[in-house]
Amino acid sequence: MKNSIEKISIIGSGNVAWHLSTNFVKIGIKVTHIFGRNTIDVHSLCKKVNAIHSKSIKDLPKNQLVIICTPDDAISNICKSIDSSCPIAYTSGSVEIQSLPYREKIGVIYPLQTFSKNIKIKLNKVPFFIESTNNLLQKQLYNLTLKISNNVKIIDSIQRKKIHLAAVFVNNFTNHIIYQAQNYAKTNSINFKDLMPLLEETFNKINIESAFKSQTGPARRGDNNIIKQHIEILKGNSKEIYMLLSKSIKDTYNEKL
Repeated sequence: MKNSIEKISIIGSGNVAWHLSTNFVKIGIKVTHIFGRNTIDVHSLCKKVNAIHSKSIKDLPKNQLVIICTPDDAISNICKSIDSSCPIAYTSGSVEIQSLPYREKIGVIYPLQTFSKNIKIKLNKVPFFIESTNNLLQKQLYNLTLKISNNVKIIDSIQRKKIHLAAVFVNNFTNHIIYQAQNYAKTNSINFKDLMPLLEETFNKINIESAFKSQTGPARRGDNNIIKQHIEILKGNSKEIYMLLSKSIKDTYNEKL
């Protein structure tokens, strides 16, 4: 196995595969083959990075790194199908290496970011977390990732899962709450753009002080009359979310509802 990785194969054609492939190609890493279930997306990505559209996993080159960019529940079976000569790296935040079929050369390249194909992201600012049971592969993955990011760390599976859980709160849950606000705004003829300066300042403040210190609003103030009025207006999941979060804020600051 060479000390540096110059060529890779990709399995998957979704958001992560798209961003990793295009960024690796930019810095001179050759993406030779791409395999995936969505033939249209695979074809588009192959055209973008000048790669070969593999019709089968068995067509991927031997002795060449394969990066798996697929949903978590598919990783184990995919690993079983890849030739044993190929080093493997997958991009999941929550799948432990020990939970997968044993391979001599298996590792993780986990980017801590949310990806969409149509939104450009500066990968050099994205934290990447590396792990491998093979010391040489771990070093290779670290050096490879360092070519596209200035923030690369080596951690174990347990810590990676903890980081992933924190990321779900920061990104997935926050995004869903914003969706609830967008839906409420639309239903009530409110221009959501009027809320954008507030949203931007909410995140800007976190760079200055902790979220604990930044908390404001009726639940933080103990303004139960306002809270009750809001609850009466809301329905369905929005109402449940509002009540749960208000209670959590109250509990955090030892206030009583």
